[in-house]
Amino acid sequence: MGMENFNGGLKPGEEWVTHLAWYGESSSDDGIKCEVHPAKVSSYGIWEKVLMNKVGLHFWQYRLPNLELVILLLFILWQFLHILLKKLGLLLNVLLTFSGDKSIIQEILFPKDRIDIPGCLGSFGFVIFWFLKGVKMDVKRVFKVGAQARLAGVASVTFSIIVGLLLYKLTSAANRPLKSIEYNTILIMESLTSFSEIARLLRDLDMNHSSISRVALSAASVSNMVGLMFLLGMNSLGLPSKIEGVRLLFEMSFFIIISFGVLGPIMYKVIKRKRDGRPIEDKYLYGILVIVSLASMFWDYLEQFPAFGAFFLGLAIPNGPPIGSALVERLESFNFGIIMPLFLSATMLRTDIKTWKDSLTFFSGDDKKFAVASLVLLIFLMKLIVFMIIPYLYKMSLKDSFIFSLIMSHKGVIELSFYFFSFGLEVLSRDSFSILVLSIFLNSVLIPTMVKFLYDPSKKFVCYQKRYLASTKNIGELKTLVCIHRPDHISSMINFLEVSYKSDECPLTCYVLHLVELQGQEVPSLVSHSVKKLGVQTGTKHSENVILAFQHFNPYACSSISIDTFTCIAKLNHMQEDICWLALDKAVTLIILPFHRTWSLDRTTILSDNEMIRFLNANVLKQAPCSVGILVERHLVNKKQGSQQNIQVCVIFVGGKDDREALAYAKRMALQENVTLTVLHLLASGNSKELTGWDQMLDTVDLREVIQSNDAGVLNQKSSITYLEQEIVDGTDLSVLLRSMAFDYSLFIVGRTCGENHVATKGIENWCEFEELGVIGDFLASPDYKSDTSVLIVQQQRTVANK
Repeated sequence: MGMENFNGGLKPGEEWVTHLAWYGESSSDDGIKCEVHPAKVSSYGIWEKVLMNKVGLHFWQYRLPNLELVILLLFILWQFLHILLKKLGLLLNVLLTFSGDKSIIQEILFPKDRIDIPGCLGSFGFVIFWFLKGVKMDVKRVFKVGAQARLAGVASVTFSIIVGLLLYKLTSAANRPLKSIEYNTILIMESLTSFSEIARLLRDLDMNHSSISRVALSAASVSNMVGLMFLLGMNSLGLPSKIEGVRLLFEMSFFIIISFGVLGPIMYKVIKRKRDGRPIEDKYLYGILVIVSLASMFWDYLEQFPAFGAFFLGLAIPNGPPIGSALVERLESFNFGIIMPLFLSATMLRTDIKTWKDSLTFFSGDDKKFAVASLVLLIFLMKLIVFMIIPYLYKMSLKDSFIFSLIMSHKGVIELSFYFFSFGLEVLSRDSFSILVLSIFLNSVLIPTMVKFLYDPSKKFVCYQKRYLASTKNIGELKTLVCIHRPDHISSMINFLEVSYKSDECPLTCYVLHLVELQGQEVPSLVSHSVKKLGVQTGTKHSENVILAFQHFNPYACSSISIDTFTCIAKLNHMQEDICWLALDKAVTLIILPFHRTWSLDRTTILSDNEMIRFLNANVLKQAPCSVGILVERHLVNKKQGSQQNIQVCVIFVGGKDDREALAYAKRMALQENVTLTVLHLLASGNSKELTGWDQMLDTVDLREVIQSNDAGVLNQKSSITYLEQEIVDGTDLSVLLRSMAFDYSLFIVGRTCGENHVATKGIENWCEFEELGVIGDFLASPDYKSDTSVLIVQQQRTVANK
C-alpha cells in the first residue's frame, strides 16, 4: 500500500512515529499508545498525491472517507439484497474469506490498528433501535391481554428455562461443555420471544390484522417482559458475591423506577402544555437523545447490555402523538436504513463461517459446538410445542395453531445484537457465537417461508352468506359501515344517512369507523366506543369530534337508526383489513367510503387529492365481504327536520349486478319522505329488447317492480318514482345527456360497472381516470363535469364462498 514504500526506508523504532504522523494514532513495540487530537479525518485531496507521489495514504484509509465508503457499500448491498432477507453481512463475510487478509476490501472494512468508526456508529444506531423499540411498545398492553395470550407468553418462557436448567443440573460438571454463564445466556435469549421481531415479521408477511396476529402480538409482549425479568434476575443472582448481586439488582430497579416515576410524568406534562396539533419542539427531542446516551452509558457501567437502558427509557415515554410519533418519524427511517446496516454487517463479519460446517455435522468431535446447536434446537422444539398446544386448547384450529407457533418461534436482530454484545464481553466464544448467528440466519429464512406457504390471506374475509341489498327486501333492517378520514367527511356522511332511513319498519344500523394513521406505535388497534375495551382512552382522544357528532345525530333520528362508533388506528396501507374485518364481524350489508377528493364550498374546485385514500378504497373494493359504496360529495345532501324540501335522486341504469344493487339502495331511499326517485334506463339504440341472458332477466324483474310500483303497491304510497327510458347511440350521446341533467338532481346513484362494454360508453371509456368509480361514475365525478350533484357509486358483493 502507500505506506509500505514509505516505511521501507525507516528504522524499526521510527515506524510508529510515521504511523502517528499519518494515521493520527500508533502503538510502539514497548506497548506505548499515542493519539493525535483532533484526529485527521480526511486527506489533503489531489495535492497529496501530486506532491507526495507514492508516499502517504490511500483516500479510503482516512476516517471520514472510510466511513462514507462503508456506508455506501452497505447501502447498495442492503437494497440489492432486500429480497434475500437483508443478510448482506454474510455476503461480505464470504467476500473477505475468499479475498484474503491483504485485499482492499479487507483494508476498507477492517483498517489495521485503527478505531472502528463504522462499527461505533453502528452500535449507536443499534442503541437508538432499542430505544425506538421501547417507544413503540405499549407497556400497559402486557397487563390487559387475554388469558390465551398471557398463558402462552408465560408458559413458553418458564417451561423452556426450567427444562434447560434441569438438564444442566442433571449433567455432571465434568461432562458440561459450556460454562454456566454461557449456557444461561443462550438459554434465556432462546426462550424469550421478542415483541418487535414478531411485529416486524407480521408486518412483512402482511398478517398484521389477522386473528392470529392479534394473539401473537399479545403473547409476544408478555413473553418479552417475562424473559427480560428472568434475564435481569439471573444476571444479578449469577454474580459470585451475593452483595454485588443485590447491589446490581437495586441499581437496575432504581433506574427503571426513575424512568417511569420521573421521566414519564415529565413527558406527560410536556404533552399537556402543547395545544392539539402542535408539534413537539426540537429541544425536547434533542434532550431525550442525550438522556438515551446517558442511560446506555449507565447500563454499560453496570456491565449490562447498554441497549437495555435505552429500551426501558423508551417504554417510559408516551407512545403515539406527539412525542412518540415525532421520535419515530425523525429517527426510524434514517437509523434503520443507513446506520443499522453498519451494526448488522459488523456482527456478521465477526462470524467464523468455517465453524458452521462442524456444527451441521452431527458427530463433529467438538462437544461444545454440538452442545450449542443441540440447546438451540431443543428450546426451539419446546417453544413450538407450547405455542401450538395452548391456542389449540382455546379452540384455535390445528393449522392456525401451528402457524402461530412458527411465528412465535421467530428470531432476528434483537437476539443477534445481544449475542454480539455477549461475544464482545467474552461471555460467548467465537465458535458459539458463529453457531448462534447461523441458527438466527436459518430461522429468519425458513420460518417466513413456511408461514407464507401455510397461511392463505385470501380466506381472511371469506363470507358464506349473501350480503348485498338486491338479495334483501326493501323493508327490514339495513346494516351499514360508514368510514371517516377527516372532519369534513363527518357532515357528508351524516347528511347522506339522513335520507337513507325512514321509520321503525325500515331501521338503519350504522357502524361509524374513524380511520386514524398509526404513528409512534408498533401495534394497530380497533377500539369500540360503546363497549369499553383495551385502548379506549387512545381511541377517544383521536375520535372525540366524530363521537360527539354522531351522538347528536342519534337522538334526532330516534329509534329508526342505531349508531355504534369505532376507531381504527393502523398504517394507511393496512386499514382496509380492519374495515373488512369489522364488516364481516357485524354482518354489514353495505360499506360506505368517502371519495379521495375534496371539493371547495362552491363544489367546483378540488381542494385535496389524497392518493392513500384512493389506494384504500381500491383495496376495500377487492376484499370486502359485502357491497361497497363510494360517496363523491359535492353538494350537501340534506333532509332537515321539519323541512319540506324535496330530494331529487336519479339512478342511471344500464344493466348488471352493480346496477341492480344501486337500484335496490335507491328504492330504500324512495321510502323516505320528500325523496323523489328517477330511474333512467339507458338502451342501446336499435337493439332488440329480447332477453338474451340471465343478467338481463334479473334486470327486467327489478325494473318491472319499479314500473309497476304505484299500481302493485310494492313501495310506499308516499314515495314518488319516475321511470324513464333513453336510447343512446354512443358515448358522445351519453355525454350530452348527462350534461343536460347536471343540475336537475341532488344525488346520482350508479353501479360501478355501469356501462362497461356497452354502446352507451363507446368513445368515453378510454378516458376513465378512476377505475374504482367505473366509466359513468368517473364521468360524473370528473372536474370537467360542471355540477354540484353528489354521486354514489355502488359495487355489489363480489364473491360468496360455498360452505
